[in-house]
Amino acid sequence: MHGWMSSKDITHARLVEAVELAHELLGAETVILMTIPFTNNVDTPEEMHKVNNINNNIREIARGWYLRNSTGVKNVLVLELGTYYNHIIWANARHMGYNVSSPLKMTNEMFDTEGKTFLYDRLQTGKEWPPTIAMVCSDRLKSWIGEGKAKCNRNYLFLDGMHICPETLAARYGVAVACVLGCVYNRKSGADGLKHDEIKLRTCERECNEQFMSVMAVDDGYLHGIEREFASFAG
Repeated sequence: MHGWMSSKDITHARLVEAVELAHELLGAETVILMTIPFTNNVDTPEEMHKVNNINNNIREIARGWYLRNSTGVKNVLVLELGTYYNHIIWANARHMGYNVSSPLKMTNEMFDTEGKTFLYDRLQTGKEWPPTIAMVCSDRLKSWIGEGKAKCNRNYLFLDGMHICPETLAARYGVAVACVLGCVYNRKSGADGLKHDEIKLRTCERECNEQFMSVMAVDDGYLHGIEREFASFAG
């Protein structure tokens, strides 16, 4: 369900292998793994459960990577793309009149539970992978009662049931990448040891995700470089 891979093929071992290959083939010392979001390819709650397991593997690999000594990759970070998609979908669903909670107050477990009530409400496009209404529509039409749900007024959030509209939403993604990379390349290792450095790294990573992989208003401190120094590799 993810690209050209079935969810059952995205195993813990293959995720680790992908990280190690990034160093072997590209010389990467820091790798960012993105959590898998809900898309039109996730067609049942059972499939969503498999996606959640993959995302838990991603987080587990990242948190434990510092204990590995036999790899050229020094840091594995997590970009919570799945949470970002959830925040956008839930915020739009509330705008459309769905009875769902505010995404800023929800946990991953709450998204999983509440998502079953509306994420599988799809446009009846006749295609193999119809999009979720709350992803691509701006409102719910009265004509749906008599004509079915074949079309709707589109929003400027998702092009389809998978891809975001970059001019609207991609900026947060780019800033989030720079933010989490800054957690590595702008930090100063202290004298308190590896474990302490790892705690600071994960705290920084979490703050970047909470600020940018969400619909939270951007804090002025980030805009003026007070809260965080972003990574920049321009020559």
